Amino acid sequence: MEQEQLRHQYLEALGVSSWLPCAVLPNAADSAEWVSDFRYPAPDIPFESDRVASARSALGQQGASKGSSSPQTQTRGSTASVATAQQGMSQARAALGLAVAEPAEKTAAPSPSVQTPSLSPAVSAPSSPIVEVGVSEDDAAASVQVDTDLEPPRFKLAYFRIGELLVIDSVPPQGGHFGDNYQALAIAIAAALGFRGEQGSAFMLPWPMFASKTLDQGYKQAAIAVQHKLSKELQAHPVKAVLLFGEIAVQMVMERQEPLEQLKGICFEVRAGIKAIASHSLTEAMQLPGIKKQLWTDLQPLLAKLP
Repeated sequence: MEQEQLRHQYLEALGVSSWLPCAVLPNAADSAEWVSDFRYPAPDIPFESDRVASARSALGQQGASKGSSSPQTQTRGSTASVATAQQGMSQARAALGLAVAEPAEKTAAPSPSVQTPSLSPAVSAPSSPIVEVGVSEDDAAASVQVDTDLEPPRFKLAYFRIGELLVIDSVPPQGGHFGDNYQALAIAIAAALGFRGEQGSAFMLPWPMFASKTLDQGYKQAAIAVQHKLSKELQAHPVKAVLLFGEIAVQMVMERQEPLEQLKGICFEVRAGIKAIASHSLTEAMQLPGIKKQLWTDLQPLLAKLP
């Protein structure tokens, strides 16, 4: 518990909000034992200004010259050496990659949760309808059916394979990237669904692909490009399920125009025997803690269909 307190102190000094599970997710792994009793800051461990000052002081010592002796960081009632400060810094850096669920300052109830970076625990999942949408095994680009009057789209889709699971995530078009934190969260979600194995390299599909006024980069061409890449991924490796994160991902892959709220949590079929389900993007899940609870709820119909 003392170690967790120290880790949260360094995170606060770095300006990083830390979150912990506070509710129960269906079919999720158990949380660590310490979660149910954790409070931050601990009532019996003084924190506030002294703790923040000591953590920031330790961070400032990172630029000290080699071999110089560093004074011990003083805390109220205890003294931490520079080695301890550096260990806490390492823990803080590791924590930067966590995708977690609810604020640590809240009282955390015992709850199942996915290993960090993890889905946040959630309330019981409501029943969701199952919709089977078949798509030909042939090159999907030849059969793309979209409204030609739709505005030319602007998006980035990240394709990322984890074993027999394909993740297609909607990434912010302006400066967005599918970095380590997003991949770690995708891997945690895959593990929670029972998918493990070789991880492919993330492939980014931006649209429009070229800065040109003469090339046709309208909605239909974008849908053709998405379907073409999907077909290539399905042909290259065996895939049992596809996760569609974000509105543009599900609209492009399933050739639908409904908003995400009407499509998420519904089990589709992108090819014969290959299920797909949609939810919020990983960017939303990383930035808005409450989204992770909804995301896990949305995935339950797919989990029920998997062997």
